[in-house]
Amino acid sequence: MGIGERIRRRRVELGFTRNELAEKVHVTPSAVANYENNISIPKLELLISLMNTLEVDANYLYADYISNPTVKKVFRFEMNEEEQEALEKYRGLTENGKRLVRIVINEEYERVKSQRWVALQCYFPGVRKTNAGFLLQEYAKRVQVKGQHVPKGTNYCFQIQIDKYEPVFRKHDIIAISEEEASHNEIGMFCFKGICYIRTLYRKDGVCRLRALNVMEPDIEVEKEEELRCLGKVLGKIYGECKILDLDKE
Repeated sequence: MGIGERIRRRRVELGFTRNELAEKVHVTPSAVANYENNISIPKLELLISLMNTLEVDANYLYADYISNPTVKKVFRFEMNEEEQEALEKYRGLTENGKRLVRIVINEEYERVKSQRWVALQCYFPGVRKTNAGFLLQEYAKRVQVKGQHVPKGTNYCFQIQIDKYEPVFRKHDIIAISEEEASHNEIGMFCFKGICYIRTLYRKDGVCRLRALNVMEPDIEVEKEEELRCLGKVLGKIYGECKILDLDKE
């Protein structure tokens, strides 16, 4: 369920007509219809007004983005069962026991940090297009990073160079990409009409669209007869220190 569907559902729950909601947030009824049908996205100031009027917060409107598995990995929202069990045991220790655990963790962490670097090809955006689209540069560089910071299955990297992907990715972040195709509700790098995009794939019930990571950017509708090519699935952000090298200077 997208932002538009959630606006519509909450409006109906509160018993507002489109005209009534439009009057409360000082827009036209047709604008509300466009928001609810995902034709356009309200600007930040209007989003705040909508949340206040509909008595909801950002977690309600952006629940689909927050539940995205890749987004969760990026922000480290999830812990596996082993991590949860370890945390519960840690909380049950005495202060002295917690101190000993921290000593062991810190020593092991420093040891892992000293492990060797791994090298991956890293691509960059070239000419920028509308809706955060871009053309890939023809040449790649090489990025060196500690192995423990590279998600399993990474085949190559891409550096974000604009702020149009916040809050999921920030400018200058290096993201890990596999050659596997992205599935429904997964983030990927796509080529559509000759332009590349980093977006979440929505493909369900015969509907296909590329959903923007930044809520200020419009989604891109893909008609059945149009070709959409996935260049790879985004596995998450590469953390830690990275060294970017020109291939011809190694």
